[in-house]
Parts: sequence; structure tokens; C-alpha cells
Amino acid sequence: MVHATTLVGLTAALLCAAPAPIAAAADAARFDGTWDVSLACEPHTVGVKPYTYEFSARVTGGVLHGEHGAKGAPSWLAIDGKIQPDGTALLSANGLTNNPQYSLQHVPPSTPYAYRIAARFGGTHGAGSRIENRDCRYTFVKR
Repeated sequence: MVHATTLVGLTAALLCAAPAPIAAAADAARFDGTWDVSLACEPHTVGVKPYTYEFSARVTGGVLHGEHGAKGAPSWLAIDGKIQPDGTALLSANGLTNNPQYSLQHVPPSTPYAYRIAARFGGTHGAGSRIENRDCRYTFVKR
């Protein structure tokens, strides 16, 4: 049998716990909006040329999605991931290569690739770095 005092205590505990997810969602939503993204990849020691991309990304509910180029075409890149309330993010990049002179191992155009980006966002600016294989830097500026 459940006593009234137990129900009152349980209800009070649940009500006290409720604001935390709402606060976390509000914190993540502070990054919502359109961001200008700059990607700069340095030359690689194996003779791979440097390149830069400029594109837009959208953050909705703390989740980022951005694309450069046309999906399915050479030189396409998509970045996706959730920005945590503290501004940290582990983003995923997926794309298709273009000119072999700019790709690791000089693979042919339209070869799929993927890597991760460690990023940090704060206010209206963010920065990130490619984690695997090549020195690439991301800059994010909120519009």
C-alpha cells in the first residue's frame, strides 16, 4: 500500500527534476540559427594540395547540418552532429572526392570519404579540427 506522504514526496521529487532537461534543451538551442562555415585543409606531406570550402550550416534544436556542393556530385561534403549545452561537439563529415590532387592517396573523383571533427561553439563563433589523417580547420560564424 502506498501512503499519501510517499506520493507527495515522489511528486515533489519529479517536479524538482523536471527543469533540468528543459534547461539543457534551452542551452543547446542557444546555438540554433544559420552559421557560415569555412573549411581550410593544409597541404599534406604525401603531395596532396590544400583547399578551402565556404558554405552554410543550420543548427536546429542544437543539431548542426551543413552541406557544400550538390549531394552525390564530386566535391560534395556534409557535416552533421549535436552541439552539447557546453558548446562541445563531435561532428561527422561525409563526402565525395573531386580532383585527385586534393585527395589523400590521390583517389579518383566521387570516391566516398568520412572523418570526425572535434569542435567547440560559444556565442556567435566556433572552431573545429579534423581528427583523422589530415590537418583541416573549421571556423563557424553565426549570422
